[in-house]
Amino acid sequence: MQIAESVGGRRRIVAHVGSAHTEAELGLLVERARELLDDPGQGEFDLGLAPAAPRTALIGPPGALALFENPGTPVPGRSAVAPPRVVATASRVLFDVLAAVFDDLGFDALADEVFRDLVVARIVEPTSILDTARVLGDLGVRPASEKTMRRTLSRAHRGSYRDQIARACFEHAAASGDVSLCLYDVTTL
Repeated sequence: MQIAESVGGRRRIVAHVGSAHTEAELGLLVERARELLDDPGQGEFDLGLAPAAPRTALIGPPGALALFENPGTPVPGRSAVAPPRVVATASRVLFDVLAAVFDDLGFDALADEVFRDLVVARIVEPTSILDTARVLGDLGVRPASEKTMRRTLSRAHRGSYRDQIARACFEHAAASGDVSLCLYDVTTL
């Protein structure tokens, strides 16, 4: 068992925890890896998910005892299985968390799901309106058509969404305590 990180699209091994030969050893190694990964200074998002330890048998049921297996006969308890393949991937948890923040800030008062999807997609990856459908698909959301997204942006302009969002931001900040203003200089030299 190893602890690895992805750096620049390549996997780098951070620590080698050990090798397991029994399920008990595997359980000990998993617990040791969790201890190594646990950092008291690292915060966690409460996503409302309970961790569940996967259970996997390391070895199959015992077969007939023999010094050498006969190459012409199948091994009892083992079957030829095609290697696993990825059918689809999605970051649905990320979308759900960002959509919940959108709602918690009071932006759901706009009652415009396509606008919410556009905002979440732009937070995840600032990209063109043409590429927003790909980002939403990666998040596990069925995107609206390009024409619908363009109509939504026009509706946001005509419906003064900016003023409504600013009002919701102020109400959220006022209800949360301190109202401060932070200005950033985004000019380039």
